[in-house]
Amino acid sequence: MIFPLAIALAFVMPLEWVAAGKRWIKVRLITKPLSLSLLILIFTHLGGWVQPGFWFGAGLLFSLVGDVVLLLRSRFFIAGLFSFLIAHVLYIIGFSIGTFNLNGWGFIPLLLVISLVILAYPRIVRGVRRRLEHRKLWLPVVLYMVTITIMFLSALMTWFRDQWTVEAALIASVGALLFTISDTLLATGRFLRPVPYGNFLVMFTYHLGQSGIAIGALLMLGLL
Repeated sequence: MIFPLAIALAFVMPLEWVAAGKRWIKVRLITKPLSLSLLILIFTHLGGWVQPGFWFGAGLLFSLVGDVVLLLRSRFFIAGLFSFLIAHVLYIIGFSIGTFNLNGWGFIPLLLVISLVILAYPRIVRGVRRRLEHRKLWLPVVLYMVTITIMFLSALMTWFRDQWTVEAALIASVGALLFTISDTLLATGRFLRPVPYGNFLVMFTYHLGQSGIAIGALLMLGLL
């Protein structure tokens, strides 16, 4: 069962990247929700919902809801944002699994997150507040950026949790980074300026990010 699902996922995800880049709206009505649905099916088939993997499975489900909502008209943007915010909160809980043993290397994750906050986020917030039609979004956007930053930091901190192996922490951290990059590209294109190949890059990094988080969780659970 797992092999056909993996083959389908390997076909549908790249098709969605191309469809996003080409703005094939009708194709995306299928490929966008189907991509994450297949990832959820694989996660489920491998037994990922067993505690504490439940938090990651639930995060994937709320991400799927966000994907579907964002396919609708722009007035549903806040609903999609809220769905992904819940997904990030669930991932934060999942990444907090295990005893925390911080050492001298702990400053590296902090530097990465601080760099992201300093370099990217203030410009996005200014872009939101500068345009009249976006000003009412600035508070939800800031709340979302704070949440995804905590999610990214939580993923990096799995390196210092005893239940996470090196492989699980590495893949989960890369996944969280790619997810953060995806949302940063999306916000930049929406609130600041067009990003070359932006739609393609947003979905490319998003799917690889979600896959990395799911694989990291499965490795942590000993299911891979």
